[in-house]
Amino acid sequence: MPEPRTAQQHIVVTNWRDLKHPQAGGAELVCQEFAALTAAAGHRVTLLTAKVKGRPRCESTDGYTIRRAGGRFTVYLHALLWLLLHRRSVHAVLDSQNGIPFFTPLAVRRRTPVILLLHHIHQQQFGQYFPAPVAAVGRFLESTGCRHVYGRRSIVAVSPSTRQGARRELRLRGEIRITPPGWRITTETAAGLEKTLAPSIVCVGRLVPHKRTRIVIEAMPDVLAEHPEAELHIVGVGPERERLAQIAVAKQVSHAVTFHDQATDAQRDALVAQAWIAVSCSSGEGWGISVIEANALGTPVLAFDRPGLRDSIKDGETGWLIPEGDAIGLALADRLKLLGDGSGTMREVTRRWAGNFTWERMTAKLLAVIHLERQRLQLIHPERRHLSDVATVVRIPVDDLPEGWTPDRLRQGDAVTWLDGQLTLLLIGVDIPGSRPVLRRIGLPDLATGDLHSIRVARGSDHLLPFER
Repeated sequence: MPEPRTAQQHIVVTNWRDLKHPQAGGAELVCQEFAALTAAAGHRVTLLTAKVKGRPRCESTDGYTIRRAGGRFTVYLHALLWLLLHRRSVHAVLDSQNGIPFFTPLAVRRRTPVILLLHHIHQQQFGQYFPAPVAAVGRFLESTGCRHVYGRRSIVAVSPSTRQGARRELRLRGEIRITPPGWRITTETAAGLEKTLAPSIVCVGRLVPHKRTRIVIEAMPDVLAEHPEAELHIVGVGPERERLAQIAVAKQVSHAVTFHDQATDAQRDALVAQAWIAVSCSSGEGWGISVIEANALGTPVLAFDRPGLRDSIKDGETGWLIPEGDAIGLALADRLKLLGDGSGTMREVTRRWAGNFTWERMTAKLLAVIHLERQRLQLIHPERRHLSDVATVVRIPVDDLPEGWTPDRLRQGDAVTWLDGQLTLLLIGVDIPGSRPVLRRIGLPDLATGDLHSIRVARGSDHLLPFER
């Protein structure tokens, strides 16, 4: 649902790449979907991002404007300069952080809402891509620098793992809300394709070091020992492409490994839909959009128990999580046998799980956070407001609700969903004692009446339920 404020706003999104960039990934897809849906809701949206070879510096697409300037490192300075020059016309900023923050609070007015969008924590990844001194600077900017510049500005994390990393590793101080991304497949027909006759594995993602695609290839001898006809399909492009092909030759599994460098979105979806299982060896994700896309196509996912992946995969239901360092080849062989026997049919379960996550729901939550941040900044002393990551889940049988009750009286930021004949409330920022006066104010029975089915402190997974405002 749209943000309560109906007047058109100018919302600026900052992200180091846009979806036309050859290295675009999940973060770029999130920004694209938010920008397009927010523009469709009647707002003016500008995306500030880096230059892309062959693309204009200014371009309109899907109702919003893309302004490109700067390169891999200078894009941050260009974005700050643009914001500084246009700060009087900017009503809110969605600051998408991919390791290096944009530090946009430095360039906008103090009462302009800035929402820090965290995809995942990069502290361990800087060393994989940069020399030690540069990696140290990156870690400082993502943690200490970010903490001082953003202060208590509101934060949106795409998963419980990212929120945990923001608190424990980066030690950020702002209020953090969890808002997972959505997904979209190219055609509904892909979801109805039959699985391949021979056991098939698909691995989707950019071919870069932290995705660790090499582990999948190195595991194929164990898979082929149990399933000689098995096939591995790798969908993606990146700087590790040739190295991965060499590993396949060295492991003598190149006959069973196919690289789909030029696959279209439709071809990718067909490969995923027809595969028996998808696999991810990534060292960590913010969430796992490709995981949910695979689930939407009826395919379970096997991955290491790593941040983000442990959130997007329901172990034993929509896929499997194995401990880091376990032999993934043996795990794949076991799951392929399970799926081949028919006892591991997961199509309907995975599709239902994927149905919880939509771009429309993500956009509505982000717009609500912008609205709440604007209200916070209008307080006389906004930095003194008490913040808490605690939330409470309340479940009440629908039959026990007062006649005519509607969720219209919920506080801004609270959420509701209707599941299995129950009303489930997510009350943000309150523990169990603090939830009692909230329940009374919104016209629901207090604990003393005995009508409540259950009430408990929310777990990370509770934030992934299909809540609506």
